Amino acid sequence: MRIDVHAHYFPVEYMDCLARLGRPARDARFAPGAGVTLAERVEMFDNAKIDVQVLSVGSQAPYLPREADAVETARLANDLYADVCKRYGGRFAAFASVPLPHVEAAIAEMERCLSTLGMVGVTVACSVNGRPLDDPEFDPFFAELDRRAVVLFLHPAGAGAGPNSAEYGLTWMVGAQFEDTVTALRLVFSGLTSRYPRIRIIVPHLGGTLPFLLQRLDDHAERMRFRGEPPAIDGPPSAFVKRLWFDTVNCHPASLRCACESFGADRLMLGTDFPYLAGPKFQRCVTYVEEALSEKEATAILDQTAQALLGLGAK
Repeated sequence: MRIDVHAHYFPVEYMDCLARLGRPARDARFAPGAGVTLAERVEMFDNAKIDVQVLSVGSQAPYLPREADAVETARLANDLYADVCKRYGGRFAAFASVPLPHVEAAIAEMERCLSTLGMVGVTVACSVNGRPLDDPEFDPFFAELDRRAVVLFLHPAGAGAGPNSAEYGLTWMVGAQFEDTVTALRLVFSGLTSRYPRIRIIVPHLGGTLPFLLQRLDDHAERMRFRGEPPAIDGPPSAFVKRLWFDTVNCHPASLRCACESFGADRLMLGTDFPYLAGPKFQRCVTYVEEALSEKEATAILDQTAQALLGLGAK
C-alpha cells in the first residue's frame, strides 16, 4: 500500500483564521500546487500509484499565545481534515494539529483527534514559538504521546538555520533541513526519546543532515563523556537516531542512497511535500526512489514501511 506521509493541505477557512488571529502565511497560499483542488490531487496521486496521502498543517501550526485562539484554530484544522478524510473514502488520512504551547489543551485535542476523528498520528513543528520540543514544560504532552504509542510527525517551523540565513531564501532552502537535524538531535541528546520510547517519530527530508553526521555524533558523545559531561543517553547517539523514521522528500538519488545505507530501507517512507513539490516534481518524488535503489529497497520504502507504522489496512 503506497502512502505519502508528508503532504499538506491549507483550507481557506484555516488560513483565514490564522491571519485573523495574527499569523498570516503568504508562502502557503502561493505554493506551486496551492491552486490544485482535492479532486485534482487525487488524480495526481492516482497517476503516481499513491493509495493514501496523509495531510498535515506543516509550518502553519496553530501555536498562538492565547489558549482560546490556539484551541479554536487547531480544532478548525482538525475538523476540516476529518471532513476531507470522510468525503474521499480513505484516499486521505491526517495527522492531528495540537494547540501548543498550551499543554493540557494539546493533550485534550490529541485525545479528540485520535479517539473520535480517527487520525493516524500527531504533527508538531520543530519548535513552538521559539521553544525547543525538549523544553521540560512539554513533558506531560510527550508522556501522553508515549502512553498511547503515537506516531509523531515533525515539521520545520521556518526558524531558519541561525544567523545570516534570512536572505536568499535560505530559511527554507537549507534552514528547514537544519531544523530537522537540530530537533531530532535535541530529542535524542536530552534523553526524551529514551524516556518516551513508545513515541514513533518521523523526521522529514531524509532527516536533514543526519545521514552525513552519524559518526560525528558518536565521536562528539565520546568527547562529552571524556569531559565529564555525558549526554542523557546510554550508548552511541547514532543508535538512537536509527530508531527514528524518515521520509524521502529530497529527490536527489545520491542523498537517498546515503540515507538508506545510514538508516535502512525499513526506516524510510515516501513523502512528496505537496503542494510545495507539484507538477512533474510530484511524480519525481516517487520515480527517484525507484531509480536510486534496488527493487527490494524501493518496495519497502514506497509500499511497506508506512503501512506497518501507521496501521492502515490494504486497499
